[in-house]
Amino acid sequence: MKYLNIFLIIILVSCNRNSDLKKIQLHFAPSFHHQTKYTIDINNKTVEQYVFQESFYEKEWIDSISYKTKRKDTLLIHYTKTFEINKKDLRIFLDKINDIKLDSTITHNEPILDGIGFRITEISKNNDTISLTSNLTRRNESSKIEYDYLDPFFNLLNRNINDYEGLVITENVQDYFSYSLPLKKTNEKPIEYRVWGTISGCRDDNLELLNLLKSLPDNEPILFDLRNGSIAYCLNEVLEEFSLKKDIYIYGDKSALESKAIMDEIKQAEKKGEELSRLRIQAYELHKEIYYNWIDNKKIKSFLTKDEVLKTIANTI
Repeated sequence: MKYLNIFLIIILVSCNRNSDLKKIQLHFAPSFHHQTKYTIDINNKTVEQYVFQESFYEKEWIDSISYKTKRKDTLLIHYTKTFEINKKDLRIFLDKINDIKLDSTITHNEPILDGIGFRITEISKNNDTISLTSNLTRRNESSKIEYDYLDPFFNLLNRNINDYEGLVITENVQDYFSYSLPLKKTNEKPIEYRVWGTISGCRDDNLELLNLLKSLPDNEPILFDLRNGSIAYCLNEVLEEFSLKKDIYIYGDKSALESKAIMDEIKQAEKKGEELSRLRIQAYELHKEIYYNWIDNKKIKSFLTKDEVLKTIANTI
């Protein structure tokens, strides 16, 4: 009977950890993006995404060619939106973090030059808080508690953020961490995958990508969305090979889109009668080469937009 009582107490303590939680906040401070804070409201089943900076630098011109910068401690809010969380997804998330032994405020730090610092804070119904402050991003034994939290957290966000800008912000945060192949399936009809980070290296470095390409059906169109990701040029020969075997379409390549935008801007300036400097002419030629090297690759079906892909698919049926 004594052991039964102890067992029941352990179960109650475990269950009460989640039932006592009111909110969970994850605050990220990346080196090359604005700070982003996510607040999960457990009772209301929502997550608020809040992107901001606490200060900025303003130019103060000394004369027509020189200036100095001055820091202004002014809050700038770049994005804020609240999303509803699916009840089942929230339960899965809470069940996952229930196994984490975050029972006191702790700090994990290692020397870094550029990276991301973050804080995970649990807020109880009595407004008591405990937190984990860390800058560990490599997935290993030292960062086990971080990834025990981050894995279900990013899974929750990717399933419940239904705004494109909010999704891109989240992908840019997630890209600082160790998530191997930055690729996720986003649609079934037609089959579509989204590249949300950089797939670097060459054939021998990308066994996971090769296995995915091999597993794709032969007679169905497969789309790859590159609007917030990139595939190394070294992998072009892999894409060319599998484009001969599979019905693969790629759209939204960031480099091509950026080059096309710069070309359009320079051409528009020329139409308005502006005299183009030597540097702008060189920029135009450089981006023209980047754009046409991408668009003229006859072995890979590449498009600027998804609509272009869908029209092409419709015309082939």
